[in-house]
Amino acid sequence: MKNSLRKEYIHKIDIRGDNMTIFKLFCPIAEKDWVPGWECNMLYSESGIAEKNCVFTTKHQANMTDDIWLCSIYNPGVEVEYVRTTPEYFVTVINIKTLHLNDVTECTVKYTHTALTEGGAIFIENHFTEEMFIKQIVSWQDEISAYLKSQIVECI
Repeated sequence: MKNSLRKEYIHKIDIRGDNMTIFKLFCPIAEKDWVPGWECNMLYSESGIAEKNCVFTTKHQANMTDDIWLCSIYNPGVEVEYVRTTPEYFVTVINIKTLHLNDVTECTVKYTHTALTEGGAIFIENHFTEEMFIKQIVSWQDEISAYLKSQIVECI
């Protein structure tokens, strides 16, 4: 059997703040606070937020079927991993590890895209480049930082 197309990218960002505060923002519910346009539909979660084996859906941006997400690893303050399936196209594993270093939290973000079909392979080739990935992850740094600053201002 021939292997499907797979692309994998890793990038690190540093965000000023403590590890647990930053880690909690990688929850599908919390992402509504800092990701522009983020919407999810939580299908299963005992706690109502991110946890191992929670399942949720999102609308795919390219007018494909809804993405189905499963949280496969949930180790608070250390690592979270989501498996996102875009039926008939591809599976993406998103792994985020956080590490507190002095006054910043280092976030190592890894995306692994695997095509399920020829259409998925074409989509991955055209839409999942390393440049696009780095731009997206750097935007996370900016968006989370802006969100955290706005929270400090609201508390004053």
